[in-house]
Amino acid sequence: MLYLKKALFALAAVLALGTTGYLATEGMRLPAALLSSAAVMSMAAIPQQLSTAGQVFTVAMIISSLAAWVALFVSFFTPPAKEQEDALTGLFTSPSDGLIMKTAKVSGKSAIAGLTKAQILERHGAVVVGLKHNGGFDINLPITARVRVGSEVLLLGTPATILATERKKGK
Repeated sequence: MLYLKKALFALAAVLALGTTGYLATEGMRLPAALLSSAAVMSMAAIPQQLSTAGQVFTVAMIISSLAAWVALFVSFFTPPAKEQEDALTGLFTSPSDGLIMKTAKVSGKSAIAGLTKAQILERHGAVVVGLKHNGGFDINLPITARVRVGSEVLLLGTPATILATERKKGK
């Protein structure tokens, strides 16, 4: 809803700035400037016999209008944040198969320290989805990527497989 309000505000701002711009560059009267702005924003028409400054301004109006219209269009097809979160959560947690996603800090005694993504999957049944890197998770890692001591991993698996990755070596 907030995105929709911002998009509508952007359209109103482009209309107001366009009207002001035509008043300033072309010396139009208010009704003609408003009509010219609305015509350019709707792609219905381009004012004729414009000065060079007016032509450049019209190009800027067209680009600004397109951006505002795209923002408005996108706002109608972007689900609210709660729906996005529910959709993403549904990808990673499923009551039917018991999959969960969890982050884990890898200590020197961790059962997964020094193992590759492939070895963790083979030995413990958990998928390393990503490694924490610069404040975010790097999820585009090769299967041969090693989990280093001190790193934080994002794991996908059943509760039992996640517990297996959290156990200490030799247990």
